[in-house]
Amino acid sequence: MVIAPIVSLPAQPARGRGQEARGGARPKAESSDIVIIGIVPVCHKDASVLFDLGSVYSYVSFYFASYLVVSHDSLNAPIYVSTPVGDSIIVDRVYHSCVLTIGSLETSVDLLLLDMVDFDVILGMNWLSSDHVILDYQAKMVTLAFPGLPRLEWRGLLAILPVGLSLM
Repeated sequence: MVIAPIVSLPAQPARGRGQEARGGARPKAESSDIVIIGIVPVCHKDASVLFDLGSVYSYVSFYFASYLVVSHDSLNAPIYVSTPVGDSIIVDRVYHSCVLTIGSLETSVDLLLLDMVDFDVILGMNWLSSDHVILDYQAKMVTLAFPGLPRLEWRGLLAILPVGLSLM
């Protein structure tokens, strides 16, 4: 059995726009061991990202989508997305081949446009499984394990969720 070498990268410090830029103060928050969040360049712009095993698709917020300079299309059939509070949102637009930069590695993901405010991007199973991603929620570690390449580890930030927001 051959074990690929591991390249470890620290999380990027929080940079970019704050919640106040959208006209409101961030709600009270609490720490969580069930999510991994961090700042990841998406299309070469720092984005607040949530890595979410519970999501089939990956999403981009309306706010962050305004910075994307990639092609986007309407979906053939809209997708109904359930929110943590039990509502459903209709998603009908996709941004194609958005570049994610983790360390020295660039990958791409199609992002569905979703009305959300707590994150710029949510990376779901469509990206996690296709890019051989391993998540360690306890260590806040994201490992990209492409066959034939050295493993790349990236450590997320302490996960802070708004009080009352549960992703499970």
